[in-house]
Amino acid sequence: MKINHLGISGGKDSTALLLWAVHESGYPRESIRATFADTGNECEETYAYVRMLSERVHPIEWIRPERDFYELARHKGRFPSATVRFCTVELKLKPSKAYVYGLLEEGHEVVLHTGVRAGESHARALLEPEGFDDWYALPVRRPLLRWSLDDVWAIHARYGIEPNPLYAMGMSRVGCAPCVMSQKKEIERMAALFPERFDRIREAELDGGSRECNTFFSPDKVPARFRSREVTAKGGRLVRIAMVDDVVRWSQTGYRGEETPSLFGEEPMTCSHTSGMCE
Repeated sequence: MKINHLGISGGKDSTALLLWAVHESGYPRESIRATFADTGNECEETYAYVRMLSERVHPIEWIRPERDFYELARHKGRFPSATVRFCTVELKLKPSKAYVYGLLEEGHEVVLHTGVRAGESHARALLEPEGFDDWYALPVRRPLLRWSLDDVWAIHARYGIEPNPLYAMGMSRVGCAPCVMSQKKEIERMAALFPERFDRIREAELDGGSRECNTFFSPDKVPARFRSREVTAKGGRLVRIAMVDDVVRWSQTGYRGEETPSLFGEEPMTCSHTSGMCE
C-alpha cells in the first residue's frame, strides 16, 4: 500500500499541510499517516491543539524519542544551540525515521510530505516541489512550497480550523517552548504567560551535567551588563555569561536593553500571524 506520511507539529504550516492532504490532495484517507513527534518541551496549548486536529481533521499518531528534551540535554551535558542543533535530529528526525521505516518493513511504499514554504528562507526557495530526502532516503513532496502566508491562513479558514492559539498570544513559533533561539519579545511574552516554563530551565541550568555551567540560551545572548554568572574560560580568563533569569530580565527592557519598563501588559497582545515565521 502507498502511504503518504505527514509530520505534524501543531504549527500553521503543518496544519495547512494536513488540511490539504485530507481535503484537497485527492489521496485516499486510509493512505494518509500523520505523526506528531513529542519533544517533551512544548506548551500544553500545542498538545491540546494536536489532539483537536486528531479528532476533527485526521488521526495523528504520537511518537516519542528515546529521551525527551531535558533528558537529552542532561545526557549531552549541554543544551542545543543555533550551531549544534542536535535537538531536531534526536527529538524529531530519528523518531520519525523509525516510524517510517517501520512502515517500509511492513511492505508499504512511503512518500514523505513536508509543509516547508519557499518564502521562509533562501535555502527553502531553492527547493523543488518534489525531490528526494537524503536523511530518510525516500521521495518527498512539498505541496505548500509555492504557497504564501495568506494561502496558509486561507486553508485554515476554508475548513473551519482556528490556528494554534499561541500565535494570537504573540508567539512566532509553536515548537519547543521556549526554543533556544526564541526572540526577545517572544521570551518576554512567554515568561509573562507561562512562567512555569522557565522554572524547569532554571533547575536544568544549575544541574549542568559535565560542564561548569550549562546555559539554555546562548551565553552571550544578552548585553554584557545583563550577564550575572562569572565562569573561568579557557586559558583561565574570567568571563560573564547569561543565565535564563538574565535573559528574561533583558527581554523585559526596552530597545537595545535600555533599563525602561516593559510595555508588556500595557499594550494589547498583538497577533504575530503576519511575521511569516514558523517553528
